[in-house]
Amino acid sequence: MHHSISLTCVRYRLRPVTLGDAPFIVALRTDPRLNRFLHEISPRVEDQVVWLERYFLRPDDYYFMVEDANSGEPQGAIGIHEVAKDAAQWGRWILKQDSMAALESAWLIHEVGFSTLRLASLSSRTLVDNPRVISFHDNFGASRIAILKDHFLVRGERKSAIEHRILTSEWPALRARHYSTVSRLARHAWL
Repeated sequence: MHHSISLTCVRYRLRPVTLGDAPFIVALRTDPRLNRFLHEISPRVEDQVVWLERYFLRPDDYYFMVEDANSGEPQGAIGIHEVAKDAAQWGRWILKQDSMAALESAWLIHEVGFSTLRLASLSSRTLVDNPRVISFHDNFGASRIAILKDHFLVRGERKSAIEHRILTSEWPALRARHYSTVSRLARHAWL
């Protein structure tokens, strides 16, 4: 949906996706180094524009670009979707190769979910074949709440997923812990 939510952490920020972001999104989503755990999309920018135009019409669907807060250089995309009452999913998360925005973009999406949208819980679903991202969610402090058998369709094959969840009551401690980490990492990066 069209929204005006923008938020900066330390080094990175989220801003609403625009039609002008379609070429960057297609480049990320069709990069074989990045997309092996994602469902395929069309390599045509025009098709991504159509998808974005449909997205703008959906209520309670928040899609963001992740970008460098100083330069505006795009790093990736992330979103909150499937908002139902006070719970939602977050995903559509993809960052360009060698981006350092993973921790901050995860912090930012949770901050949007809990502080801006006032959700009670925020969940994510990751292919069981993606141990690196599963480990990220575990280390971020999310609880594993389910294994979803045959949840995703990836390249014509049904794949199971692990669902992680963070509750709003857990966010203040995780928020402080991760903000401290990203602040420390940003200081070292700028030295």
